[in-house]
Amino acid sequence: MKEPMTPMQRVMTALSHQEPDRVPVFLLLTMHGARELGLSIGEYFSSASNVVEGQLRMRAKYGHDCLYAITYAAAEYEAFGGRVLFSDDGPPNSGLPVIRSRADIFALEVPDIASNAGLQRGLEVVRGLAEAAAGEVPVIASVVSPFSLPVMLMGFEGYLDLMHDDPEGFERLMAVTSQFCVQWANAQFAVGAT
Repeated sequence: MKEPMTPMQRVMTALSHQEPDRVPVFLLLTMHGARELGLSIGEYFSSASNVVEGQLRMRAKYGHDCLYAITYAAAEYEAFGGRVLFSDDGPPNSGLPVIRSRADIFALEVPDIASNAGLQRGLEVVRGLAEAAAGEVPVIASVVSPFSLPVMLMGFEGYLDLMHDDPEGFERLMAVTSQFCVQWANAQFAVGAT
């Protein structure tokens, strides 16, 4: 029988193509902590401490091998000025497109992570989970890809039209979303994402 491993040891062993004490299990629970804390989904995501507590409770309850620092994908759309729609029985979603014209693409700027309240809240979640994990549990964070983010920013139809009809506009949009995604990923790693 193998000696019990920490979740980090288990995951790193599996990733190195060796046999861990058991198969690592990642339950990627996002909204579930809200119910555990007796909060609405909107209330839950309004505070980093709520999400940290919810994730810690989910891990204590189910014994899986990671802490999930992801709040909601629309947070990245929100960083570009979008309004997120919260419901009581489903994930937060993007509201109306923030890009409505070609001019909007060329006026679009990379959000400043340091001054964006939503992104700062996301970093607080990563930081809080990393502190609680103390290097023994992987902290999973994510970035919506530069190629996927525009679907939230301008809607699927407008994005497909842009790709097909306006290569210059598409390249400009990819430059902005790529720069943002790299900065956002690096910011999460800097505060403790595994």
